[in-house]
Amino acid sequence: MKLNELRPILKETFAGTYRLTGRVASFDDEGIPYLKLRLSSCQADCVVLVAIDSVAIPDRLGHMELVVVKGQICIGPEESVILLTEIRRPLQPEVVRLPALQTLPRLFCPQPNSLDELVEAVRSLGSNHLQLFIKRVLERRDRLEIFLKAPASQSYHHSYPGGLLVHSLAVARGVLNMVQINEPQMPRAMQEVGFVAGLLHDIGKTFTNDVNGRPTATARLCDHADLTLEACAVGLAYLDKVNPDAALALRHIWTCASPGARYGAPAAMTLARYVRDADGQSAMADNQSRAFQKREPTGFGKLGRNDYWRPSLPAQ
Repeated sequence: MKLNELRPILKETFAGTYRLTGRVASFDDEGIPYLKLRLSSCQADCVVLVAIDSVAIPDRLGHMELVVVKGQICIGPEESVILLTEIRRPLQPEVVRLPALQTLPRLFCPQPNSLDELVEAVRSLGSNHLQLFIKRVLERRDRLEIFLKAPASQSYHHSYPGGLLVHSLAVARGVLNMVQINEPQMPRAMQEVGFVAGLLHDIGKTFTNDVNGRPTATARLCDHADLTLEACAVGLAYLDKVNPDAALALRHIWTCASPGARYGAPAAMTLARYVRDADGQSAMADNQSRAFQKREPTGFGKLGRNDYWRPSLPAQ
């Protein structure tokens, strides 16, 4: 490939804010140095080229760092390529203005349909404060890859790549379903708090698991449920300023009704029970499904130490 032979397609431009998820340095057939970069957002994953001597490249760009890019789609000898004309770090106001969860890298999500569901659900929240809260919790370089990649458990429910995301969404949906059945008159603002509580109920696992679900050193010393508030600390500090009751409700839900919670406060709102029950139902449904994967669809199935039973009932 020769960079000088690339021809731009008129009006076919490329621009956006992405995570830098890969980088390889190389030379073209004429010895011109260039970088091949992999860029990812919640919607797209792409490979671009940037000529080192033609474009000012920020120093020490790190893995998963945010970059703002502009470029031109060009025709090459074999296929079209994207050639960057600008790459820089974004300004903080630009990051704040990005749509919620825009910077979650699609490349690192083994369950892309669930990522689409997550983004759509968060952006549909009526509370801009809750959207910004979730951005502050999930769009963090040190934890977002684990939230997208890790299983929910090593050998229990949702124990496959991306299982943590799938389970988190299932709990959030389950909370809303229970509200609709039991308290359809609940204000939407409260329902959205319940959705967020369900979505992030296992966020402490981003401290206790690695991307493959293996326990970290933290897991040997702390339970993931005890780390929920720490994982959400930045978001809760923001929510304390703009919607303190929502911040307090989330703290209460996460600390009062989780199985084995050590804080001792009894549940003072139904959302706390809904999150606990939706969590248990999601886990049991996945376990029961796995127990019958390799056997007859009725009768007894076993997974670990747990027995499951599906009766044989006549069709109506």
